[in-house]
Amino acid sequence: MAAARLTVPEHIDVERTTLVYIAPDAATNGLDPPGSHLLALLQDGPLSVYECAAHLGLPYCVVRLLVAGLVGGGTLLTRNPPVATSLPDIEILELVLSGLRAL
Repeated sequence: MAAARLTVPEHIDVERTTLVYIAPDAATNGLDPPGSHLLALLQDGPLSVYECAAHLGLPYCVVRLLVAGLVGGGTLLTRNPPVATSLPDIEILELVLSGLRAL
């Protein structure tokens, strides 16, 4: 039996930390079981691809391909997580650490 070789299209950027959510006008009929399980998981809000893989009990590379296919079909949307533009203030971190030590 030959296995299909699937790849993620270049225009779809899917990494471990990519946030995945259901498109507002997503057609959910006719999805295969993994796709249906993924959509059920995302009903409560966006998750990273890595979180989806953990919840589904599937390898990251499999979920990455699944997400890419559903993004390509318009069922899912993605966005990259926000990037920190600056480090937290040292004084605030010291106060938090002091408060934790006091517990």
